[in-house]
Amino acid sequence: MGAASKHDNNNRSCLSRHKWKISILAFILIAVAVAVPLAILKPWDKNSSNSSSNNSHNGNNQPTGPVTPTNPGPIPPTTPVLPSKNDTARPNAYTPPLNEPFDYATGKMKMRGVNLGGWLVLEPFISPSLFEPYIKQGVIDEWTLCKLLGPEKAKAHLEAHYSSWVTEDTFSRLQGMGINHVRIPIGFWALGGLTADEPYVPTLSWTYLLRGIEWARKYGIRVMVELHAAPGSQNGWNHSGRLGVINWINGTEGIANAQRTLPYLQQLATFFSGPDYAHVAPIMGLLNEPAAHLIGVDPVKTWYTQAMSVVRAATGAGEGKGPWAIIHDGMVGLNAWAGFLPSGDRVMLDTHQYIMFNDDLMRMNQTTQLKFACETWGGSMITSTKEFGPTMVGEFSVAVNDCATYLNGIGAGYRWDGTYNGAPPKSPNSTCTNENNASTYTPEYKKFLSNYFLAQIEAFEQGAGWFYWNFKTENNPLWSYFAGVEGGWIPKDVNNRGASYCASAGYKFSG
Repeated sequence: MGAASKHDNNNRSCLSRHKWKISILAFILIAVAVAVPLAILKPWDKNSSNSSSNNSHNGNNQPTGPVTPTNPGPIPPTTPVLPSKNDTARPNAYTPPLNEPFDYATGKMKMRGVNLGGWLVLEPFISPSLFEPYIKQGVIDEWTLCKLLGPEKAKAHLEAHYSSWVTEDTFSRLQGMGINHVRIPIGFWALGGLTADEPYVPTLSWTYLLRGIEWARKYGIRVMVELHAAPGSQNGWNHSGRLGVINWINGTEGIANAQRTLPYLQQLATFFSGPDYAHVAPIMGLLNEPAAHLIGVDPVKTWYTQAMSVVRAATGAGEGKGPWAIIHDGMVGLNAWAGFLPSGDRVMLDTHQYIMFNDDLMRMNQTTQLKFACETWGGSMITSTKEFGPTMVGEFSVAVNDCATYLNGIGAGYRWDGTYNGAPPKSPNSTCTNENNASTYTPEYKKFLSNYFLAQIEAFEQGAGWFYWNFKTENNPLWSYFAGVEGGWIPKDVNNRGASYCASAGYKFSG
């Protein structure tokens, strides 16, 4: 015991002599411990003069909240885009003003919308010009583009695109065409909180999102903000930000990335449930196209259950508290979701209906494709509405071939002409030469496109409604709503489109 006491005394004496050094070292360690996570998670806070510890709005119109392992931190203050207080606008006589409820629950009102795709999440097939100067250097998606250019050049490259691809005129034109909703895809990087190895441009797109919402508000158009790209990539496709491996639920960091996605939804739900945005942004997509057909349906359902809990914890349960939450069918079909979330609070199911990605459907003749759209897709909407609840189509187009430039990915080829993945062409003479040139479309082909558009929207309106993909493209007219209206195969006013095509053709909806 005596030896121990002597040892303790020596230690105390040593501590006394070096107390000032230890104090300085401790201060440095604490400073580093605080600074490092802040630098990683929210480097913008050093410029913020209005942070808060609760999930409220600050002077820069950004949500704030404590940074925790489940919270990426507040959206950074950027150029303020102040919300208007006027929610009295309506896009047309068929749609209530923003400050009156839109009936999503019963489906009596139909969403008639377009996607503002290729804007805040890039896609090579929508805007090839953003990628083509860099393809020879290995650019295939937004990840590789940003990594090649570096932070400053990537920011300038994207901002030039953000500021021109969608403008106020976009919303003015959509209002004139009878559109009452837009779906705006965003990447998780819009909210910041990137890791050191993620080259995306953080937070810049958030300002443009808010700017777009204000234009939508001015024209009475409701907005569905949707998380289109999750950490790790939820499907391995280029529109998830990174082409290649699925590292979400699946993969070495899949579980961590799936959990990392949840606080982004918390931030979005909190922000858009506030009084400034509840009317203009009443629906929210939790995640675009998680690859349940590859990852497994049960793991994706488990994640969606967690996501719904996070969203409703952020907004509070009950009618009018927080946006409608949209879940995607994960490419496994609507039937797989029958009975899922039976007591879900303001939840809707989304499916994306395309013919050109399925060889069997693509090879049907035009008459069979029209009948399929009316009867099969229409019937599935009726059945899903009964067995799940409100069901919509978040993406579709009039394309019945996959010839759109880079549609399958840069350098991937096309099913239509037999250059994609070893698949045989639709026919021995199938070529993509003129498929993207609207000036070569015959009157007969345009009539088919018109009928196909009508068949689809009539089928989808057996559910809650639809969003066309996309509002425009650089050079792929079958994927452009604007090009369809200009070319005459999409009605100038979708609310006044004449008699039902499906009924006149003798096709019946059943489910």
